[in-house]
Amino acid sequence: MKRKTTFPLLAACLFSVSLANAQINTPSLTTSNAPLLALTTQPAAKTTSPEEAPADIQQPKAGYKNFAFGIYAGLNSTKLRGETTGGDISGRLGYQAGVFVRGGGRIYGQLGAEYFASSSNYFTRGDGSTPSQIQDQINISYIQVPVYVGYKLLESDRGISAIRLQVGAEYANRISTSSGDFDLSNSEIKSGTFNALGQLGFDIGPVLIDLTYHHGLSDAIEGTGFNGSSRRILSASVGFKF
Repeated sequence: MKRKTTFPLLAACLFSVSLANAQINTPSLTTSNAPLLALTTQPAAKTTSPEEAPADIQQPKAGYKNFAFGIYAGLNSTKLRGETTGGDISGRLGYQAGVFVRGGGRIYGQLGAEYFASSSNYFTRGDGSTPSQIQDQINISYIQVPVYVGYKLLESDRGISAIRLQVGAEYANRISTSSGDFDLSNSEIKSGTFNALGQLGFDIGPVLIDLTYHHGLSDAIEGTGFNGSSRRILSASVGFKF
């Protein structure tokens, strides 16, 4: 009977010791969750909008206008290099109308086509072989193909409004002529010439204003008495781009 009473007491003691050890070895809830709570209470990282980003990591401007198509028309004044100052040399006004496509950013390229009607009131003195001096208008119409490389000196955020500087060249193909008293034949007026171009342009939204200088690189007339007939032209145009 004594052994039977001792065994339950011994089992109860061992169970009490095991329970005490388990409580000692188990970490408290507040201690183990402290790092997790600290993580959840950290402030959220601040996001930076494209507008607030430093200049060196700015995103490309949204909606920049890289391509444009346009139409224009205007007036021009033409002088042939070899004209003398004798006589009345007024009445030089001609006109032009054309289209163009433009592509690129601040540096861009432009290709166009235009109808160009020029008028020169040429004057020649009598040279002994003719009875008198001759003065009359020489009117020549061309289809011209200008090609430019341009740079926007100033521009708006989307590139729609700008101040432009362009340089280039054009091929001028003669399509009709009239020379009055000079009575020049088609063989005496070159069918094709090249001009160097310089242009200052202004884009005001969809409206454009261009001031262009055309410098003839070769003579336009090969007839006798026309020494130095390369063209010198100033033109002004107003147009719209889309």
